[in-house]
Amino acid sequence: MKNYTFLALQGPDGTASDLSPLVEAATKNGGRLSVLHLGPVPILSYAIMSTPYGAPALPDGWINERNDMAERLAKQQSKTRDYLKREGLSGEVGTICVEPAAFHDLVGLRAVYADVSIVQESLRKEKITFDNVVYGLLFEAPGPVILNAEANPKALAPENVFVAWNNSLPAIRAVRAALPVLKAAKEVTIACFDADPSQYADGESPGADLATWLSHHGCHVTVQEYASGRHTIAQAILERAGERTADLVVMGAYGRSRWNEKIFGGSTEAMIQQQEVPLLLSH
Repeated sequence: MKNYTFLALQGPDGTASDLSPLVEAATKNGGRLSVLHLGPVPILSYAIMSTPYGAPALPDGWINERNDMAERLAKQQSKTRDYLKREGLSGEVGTICVEPAAFHDLVGLRAVYADVSIVQESLRKEKITFDNVVYGLLFEAPGPVILNAEANPKALAPENVFVAWNNSLPAIRAVRAALPVLKAAKEVTIACFDADPSQYADGESPGADLATWLSHHGCHVTVQEYASGRHTIAQAILERAGERTADLVVMGAYGRSRWNEKIFGGSTEAMIQQQEVPLLLSH
């Protein structure tokens, strides 16, 4: 991750100490660290007064809640700026204080010039906010997203990487996005689950072409085929990644419709919601 620009996204309870692994990674590799402090406010509903030329009437307390959150984020912003200055790192420190659904587009705009976005655990306390932030980064920004980086101190410089491979375009994009990490790792496992050997699916030798390409880049690659058995694919990924003592899982996100997964469940949704294993995603 040499000369990378990291974008860290924190919830209102995030602290400067939460950023220390990112500061270390950026410092070691000549990188930059930008931070976004995100604070959700209640959904605004208002009524139009019945009098002629009636103005919208804001609900009692909404403005106070919004102002309190904005003030809270401003204090965090100031502390983070001081912290990054002491550490000698460059990068922007900003705040976004909006209704949860509005984060989708706003974080995507802020992440356009980041090499990788890292969603911190402090955002998980507000599930709707967390989901909209992750979706915005995946669908509205060009770079990959890392979740659960706090779960393993090696997540940002992994020695052992587990690639959940299925020959889909999102999986290909995830591997390309993770290439600097894969080249630096001591071991890369290409894991194919319930592979389909047909010509237009995974092919006769699932993962072989990817292994050849990565090996040419200097990666130390092992290809493994697994059957999910009675487990879901997400459960199988977590179990096999644990067996390989992986520091980071790399996978494509939403090979099928996001709303399909949201309603009926799916591997991407399950992996996003788990908090035990660091995960790099790309769509």
